Amino acid sequence: MTEGRTRIFSGGPILTMRRDVPRAEAVAIRGDRIVAVGELGMARQCTPDAEQVDLAGACLLPGFIDAHHHLSDGAFFSAAADLRWPAVDRVDNMLATLARLAERVPAGRWLLGQGYSEAYLEERRGPTLEELDRACPEHPVLLMQYSYHEATVNSRAFERVGLALDAADPPGGEIVRDRRGRPTGRMIENAVAPFFVSAIAETMDAGEEEYFERLERYQAHCFAAGLTRVYDPAVSPRMERALRKAAERGLLRIGVLMMLASGDGMFLPPRDRIGSSRTGDGVDPLRTGPLKLFMDGGERAAVSLSLAQVARAAGNSTWRALRRLSLSPLRTAAMFPMRFDPSDFRVRSGILFYEEDEARRLAEEAMAAGLSVAVHAEGNEAIERTLRALPPTPSERPPGVGPNRIEHFFFPRPGYIGRAVDAGFAVAAQPAIVAWVGDRLLDLGVARMVPFTPLRDMLDAGMTVAGSSDAPVVDFDPLAAIRIAVTRETTRGERLDDGQEVRVEEALEMYTVHAARAGGLDHEVGTLEAGKRADLVVLNRDPTRLDATALADLRVERTVCGGDDVFVAEACTAPATGP
Repeated sequence: MTEGRTRIFSGGPILTMRRDVPRAEAVAIRGDRIVAVGELGMARQCTPDAEQVDLAGACLLPGFIDAHHHLSDGAFFSAAADLRWPAVDRVDNMLATLARLAERVPAGRWLLGQGYSEAYLEERRGPTLEELDRACPEHPVLLMQYSYHEATVNSRAFERVGLALDAADPPGGEIVRDRRGRPTGRMIENAVAPFFVSAIAETMDAGEEEYFERLERYQAHCFAAGLTRVYDPAVSPRMERALRKAAERGLLRIGVLMMLASGDGMFLPPRDRIGSSRTGDGVDPLRTGPLKLFMDGGERAAVSLSLAQVARAAGNSTWRALRRLSLSPLRTAAMFPMRFDPSDFRVRSGILFYEEDEARRLAEEAMAAGLSVAVHAEGNEAIERTLRALPPTPSERPPGVGPNRIEHFFFPRPGYIGRAVDAGFAVAAQPAIVAWVGDRLLDLGVARMVPFTPLRDMLDAGMTVAGSSDAPVVDFDPLAAIRIAVTRETTRGERLDDGQEVRVEEALEMYTVHAARAGGLDHEVGTLEAGKRADLVVLNRDPTRLDATALADLRVERTVCGGDDVFVAEACTAPATGP
C-alpha cells in the first residue's frame, strides 16, 4: 500500500455493492487503499487524522469498470474526423468534413475518420473510393465505420499499403467491388487489416508524443464518466509498447487490463502473442488479460435463422414499413446479405473466422501458456462454435488459468446461456449497443423474436455479466448504459419490450462486481471493502432511489482512482475539512 492522503467520505448514501452489507455510513481511504467501511465512528477510530469529505447528500459507490473498451484505439482515433450521426447524415457532409481536415494534415500523412454508419446516412452507403480521391487527393484515407469491422479507403491508401486495386479478397474479409470489378473503397473484416495496421504504425512512429497527449485527454474523459478501470479488448504489440511507455512515465493512471491481439490485424489468429506474457501479469495501472480471438464479424455476425423465423421477420418488417409509411425498414433489411443453406433449410448471414478444431487448438495453446481466452462471438452460430471449442467446465481448464470470456453474446439460442454458465464463462455485454442497434432490429422484424443481449435471462441464470461499452463503437458513458439496461430504449425513443430489462441495482453490479469478477480482479476492486483499491465514484443522486425516467438526470460529481481525485465537477470543488 502506498502512503498518501487519508480521507473519510460520509454525509450521503454509500453503496458498497456487497449483498451482505449493501450500505455504509462512511468510507475511509489512505493512499491507494480503502481502510474502513461502516459506521462513521469506526472510520474515525481507524483514521483519526483523516480529512473529512462531506458528500452533502451525494451517493458514493465503487468506481465503474468498463469491461470491453478499446482505450488504446479510442485514444488514437480521438483526433480523427468525427463522422457520427446526426452531425454527419449525408455523404456530401462527410466529404466536406474530410476536405476541411485535409487542409490541416500534411500531404502524404494518413487522414483518418471514424464513426459513420451507412444505416444512418441518407444515401444508405458510405463514400466511394473515387469520391474520397476527389476530396482528399494528397492523402491516404482510412475511415473506420462505427463497428470498426469495416472501413472505407481511397486509392492512395491502396498505394501506401502496397495493395493492388485488383488484389484478391483475403481469408475472412472482402474488398467490395462494383459491377466493373473495381474496388468501391469499402473494406470488410480482414480486408481492413493492412490499412489499419499501417495507419497506426506510421502515425505513431511519426509522433508518439502526440499519441500520449491524446491518451491523457481521452483518459480524462473516462474519469469524468466515472470510469476507474477498462479492459482493452484488442491490444496489438505496437499499442502495448505505447501503453507500457505511458505507464512508465506516469501518464497512464486509469487501470487497464490488456487483451492480447495479433500484430498483423486484430481479427487474425493471435499466435504471435502466445508466450509473450501470462494472464494476470503486471501491476496497476497495466495488467495482462486474456488472449483475444474473433469468432465472427461485427455487422457480419454469424447468425442462423429458420425459414419460419425469416418469414415472420419479413412480415414484421413489411408491416412496420406500412405502418410508418416509410421504406426505411425494408432498406435496412436489404443491407444484410443472407444466404439459404439447403443442407439444413436454414438462412445464414455473416462470417466465421475459425473452424471449430482450429479455434480449439488455438485456445489450448493459449491456456497451456498461461493465458485465458476471450472470444468475440456475436451471432448464434459463433456462440455455438465457441461453446464447442472451449472447455465445457471450469475443471477442464489448465491449473492457474482464470475464467474464459465471451465478448458480446448478442444472439444466444435457448440453452446457450446455461451452457456458458456451466463452463464458467463471464460475458462482456454492451447495454448501450441495445439503443444503437435496437432501431435496426425493429426494422428487421426480429427484435422480439430473437432476443438481443438478453440481460434478464443471463442474470437470472447466475451468469457473470460484465457491463461494458465497446467504445469507441458507442459512447462509454456508464450512466447512459445503465439507463438503457433498465429501459431497453432505442436511439429513436422506442422500447424493445422484450422482457430483458434489469433493475438499477443489477445494472450497477454489472459495472462493478461483475466486471471485476470477469477480469479476475474481484479481490482488488468492484466493491467497497477494507483492503481493496480506493477506486470510487460520487454521483449527484442515489440511482437505486430513482425511477427509470429520472436516471437520465444522474451526473458524476467526483471520481477517485487509486486514492487520487482524478475528476471533480466544478460545483463540487469545496475543500475537505480537517479531522
